[in-house]
Amino acid sequence: MWANMWIDRQDFFYAIRSARRAPLLTSIAILAIALGVGLNAGVFTLLNAIFLNPPTQKDPASFIQIYPRYEGWFTGAGQYSSFTTDDYDAIRMRSNALEEVAAFRSSSPILGESRKTIAAQLVTCNYFHVYGVERPLMGRFLASDECERGTTAQVVVLSEPFWENKFGADPHIVGKTVHLNGFPFTVVGVAASGGGGSSLAIVYVPYTAEPIMDRTDPIDHTGTSQPANSDRPWLDLAARVRPGFSHADAQAELTTILRQQDRAYMERKITPFNRKTSIVLTNGSYVQNPQYHNIVVILMSLILGPLSLVLLLACCNVTMLFLSRAVVRRGEIAVRLALGVGRARLLRMLLFESLLTALIAGAVSIALAYRVPQVLINMADRASFWPASHPDWRVFSYLAALVVVSTVASSLAPMHTAWKLDLVTALKGHEASTTTRSRLTGGLIVAQIAMSFVLLTAAVLFARLPGMVTAMNPEFETRHTLAVPLEIDTSEQNRAVALSFYRVLESRIRTIPEVQSLAYESLPPFRQTPPSEVRLLGQKDGQPAAVDYVSTDFFSTFGIRMLAGRSFLTSDPTSAGASSVAVVSQAFAKQFWPAADPIGKIVITPNDKRDTVVGIAADTRSERYGILDGPRLYTLRAPADLGGQLYVRFAGSAGTMESAVSDVMRSLDRTQVQPPQTIWESLEADAQQMRSLARIIVIMASIAVLLAVTGVYGVLSFAISQRTRELGIRMVLGANRITIFRSVLQAGGRQIGIGLLCGIALTEPAQLILVHMTKRSPYPLQSFDLAVYGIAGALLVAVSLAAMYMPARRATQVDPMKALRTE
Repeated sequence: MWANMWIDRQDFFYAIRSARRAPLLTSIAILAIALGVGLNAGVFTLLNAIFLNPPTQKDPASFIQIYPRYEGWFTGAGQYSSFTTDDYDAIRMRSNALEEVAAFRSSSPILGESRKTIAAQLVTCNYFHVYGVERPLMGRFLASDECERGTTAQVVVLSEPFWENKFGADPHIVGKTVHLNGFPFTVVGVAASGGGGSSLAIVYVPYTAEPIMDRTDPIDHTGTSQPANSDRPWLDLAARVRPGFSHADAQAELTTILRQQDRAYMERKITPFNRKTSIVLTNGSYVQNPQYHNIVVILMSLILGPLSLVLLLACCNVTMLFLSRAVVRRGEIAVRLALGVGRARLLRMLLFESLLTALIAGAVSIALAYRVPQVLINMADRASFWPASHPDWRVFSYLAALVVVSTVASSLAPMHTAWKLDLVTALKGHEASTTTRSRLTGGLIVAQIAMSFVLLTAAVLFARLPGMVTAMNPEFETRHTLAVPLEIDTSEQNRAVALSFYRVLESRIRTIPEVQSLAYESLPPFRQTPPSEVRLLGQKDGQPAAVDYVSTDFFSTFGIRMLAGRSFLTSDPTSAGASSVAVVSQAFAKQFWPAADPIGKIVITPNDKRDTVVGIAADTRSERYGILDGPRLYTLRAPADLGGQLYVRFAGSAGTMESAVSDVMRSLDRTQVQPPQTIWESLEADAQQMRSLARIIVIMASIAVLLAVTGVYGVLSFAISQRTRELGIRMVLGANRITIFRSVLQAGGRQIGIGLLCGIALTEPAQLILVHMTKRSPYPLQSFDLAVYGIAGALLVAVSLAAMYMPARRATQVDPMKALRTE
């Protein structure tokens, strides 16, 4: 045993001496691996903080988050949901296994005059205590009387990143006022980052303020709080398991409590539906959330998978460096073998050299693991959302695994070359003894091209999306159509007030100069909604189609062309008992009546209303960017109907119109703080979000391509240096320099072509998964996008040929007589 340890020490010290003898080569190898390992470890650090870590650092073993799954209760039941207020009360009062239970809900209020939404958390006053945060950074947390039912305490706790970025770390922030949804909230404290709770929330308010934080719920326009419906699921729950109880005990007890709640719900006979509840307990991390588990796993695979290719590209470069060093040392290796050193010992020596390089690179990578997350957060413009992420045991375990992979990947080819070394010819000094076969060098080029193609395809794909969003023609007006967001209580008890508000608002907006028309629609552009089932007369089963409830002036406001028939008239009936009218899109007409004129035909909407088709409208691109919509049915909205999105068609400056409409809204209701904006501006905002993501991916792909180009250059340079005698013989036999140059480029071109085919084979499965994940999003991703593959392939071929030029030119400068004399 001691002898083996001594041998290992000898091997290790020999690896250090070998590194010192070639400092430039060793430094380049360390930097290449450090770059690959550091990027992977840094990105994993961020993903670990967001998806894998529990949201508390204090005694995470006792922390649980509770997810209910309802069956047979409401439309969409069978999915994981939230708890009702009654369920929360029952759990916190009846549970013995839980020491304390906190409730919370995410919200997106408008901040002050910025007219921008922020991430807020509606919380019970024990929220911070349950998450293990005992003391605030400044001020205090929420007091118990601020969470009593029937009150709306307008106080707020700021997160540390938000306090620093928005308020410049103002030391006197406590006691100042911030406005959320137009209501004043007094700052009572600042919560330190990294302490616990939702990593995305930047302000915390009492959960009793829900009526003024979420304007989609009933609220009167004086700002008075209305109690939330106790039978509406809206609260998420987190808790601490009491000492002496296990998670299994808590699960059994909570199941019993919720069964009692199910029975109580059915006894009240609120709806004809029954309710059956099951629960899942997790540690609070996103990866354990039953709603998001599969998405998180796929998303992390799609991110870390391509990133691992950057590491493998770095390993390919280091492999080439180690191969060149092995060739230089072939005489030394041959002498060692002749003196009796076994090949296994020789392989171990080479492995130790790779291990030393990878260990040093791993140590350098730790710095990147700390820095990369913050760089990515800043590039994605999310500094106010996420605190700085720091490596933990998962990150260091992942980093150690990357070091092992780097060691093995970068040492396999040199070890293979040493194992196949012909001792007799090597001792004679013949080139053939250590010449790396073209199959190996060609394989390295193919591997680098294939891996680079995967990353370059992703970069081209996401870099093109912002341009596709803003450059498309949606077939309706976007720059002079203003969306007016309204948050109004349209419940039956507030119907008269809401209807009066709409009428006054419309009349005031029409008085603004340059306003041309107003319209309502129920399906806002570029916001995905599931299709409805539309039937024809005599059909039992319908076909899917988007049903948009629009006002009379909808088509003129949006500038949508009528291809046949007419649009809606103010005289068209809209009452439920009358024979209503409808307009269909061109795609609808082709699907439902492929060989007939649809004018005059009857369609039956999901609410069993019969509409007579009076017109055919041109297809638009309002569901997915750049892609024509599927079948679309436009039905007429009654003048007395409430809800839907209001749009204003105008002439002149968009900024002037936005300010004028906003002033009208605020003059009627000070809580209407959501800013109006043109459809074009919303498209540009979506494109800007894509640009932030595309910028990160392009940088990663650029690093990969740089590594690949460097690798191709190194591989070809190494191959040319090993073919000196062959090239000399070919020149003596009559080959000219142009022939030699062309043969080198042709061989490299074949390897590039094979690499591109392998890259497509690697890219296509990942893209299929991505297309499946985004099939309900507005972004038009295709499983095999010829344009994306063509652009990525052309870029890669161009830079690869540029990398091949210098080695090919060097091959033409071989002196044949000198090459022959050398051997």
